[in-house]
Amino acid sequence: MFKKEDTLLLAVSGGKDSLGLWFILKGLGFNVKALHIIMPFGEYSEKSLEIVKSCAKKLDEKPIYIEANNYLDIDFFKALKIYKKPICSFCGKIKRYILSTYASRNSYNTIVTGHNLDDETAFLLGNLLHWHVEYLKKQGPILEGNQFMPKKVKPLIRITDEEMSFFAKVSKIEYVVERCPYSKEAKSVFFKNILNEIDKYMPGTKSFFYLQYIENIKNNIFKKTIEEPKECKICHYQTYNDDMCFLCKIKSKYRR
Repeated sequence: MFKKEDTLLLAVSGGKDSLGLWFILKGLGFNVKALHIIMPFGEYSEKSLEIVKSCAKKLDEKPIYIEANNYLDIDFFKALKIYKKPICSFCGKIKRYILSTYASRNSYNTIVTGHNLDDETAFLLGNLLHWHVEYLKKQGPILEGNQFMPKKVKPLIRITDEEMSFFAKVSKIEYVVERCPYSKEAKSVFFKNILNEIDKYMPGTKSFFYLQYIENIKNNIFKKTIEEPKECKICHYQTYNDDMCFLCKIKSKYRR
């Protein structure tokens, strides 16, 4: 996935997975810098920021803090009305945009996220049920970089929610336990619950489901070549369908 000489930008949310991964990478001596994106979600965002700052003090680190609205020059909730898709979908796209553009502009060659096995199997199940082909093509522990963004990696894809909770407990890592208040209707939570029930009756199913897809099915169903992205004519981020990326399209409508 990455080497000791790589420059890693780690997304830290305040949850157990990203904070636990921060502890692990620092303990192993990797060159990692944490970045926390401050979303406009009131008390939840304030608590997340407080937790990240506390963890940074414990690790003697100085993370990067980015306020989403300021960085993107938008109002999140006004832009969401234009986007017209679920809030979790928009939030994810916004965070990926910030991570990718910041990493590219500041010479980080690898973006690291704390997605674990439960996250990935829930995404996989949802994408398979709805045949989101473009997402299925890209799903995996490593997404190679291109001219617009660095490589993205997920080191925790073999580790479960329960295992990361245990690691946080024994490592005395304080983290945000509550779910984001806007994720109450997120389908990923529903899919996680289903997969956990299956795993109770057939232990190891989650791991088998995900790893078999990555190792044996993905490249047999989909072509290995992924459509080459184009450059947004305004912000120079990647886009696939038009000459403007999703964010610049929103801004063009937002400011009319």
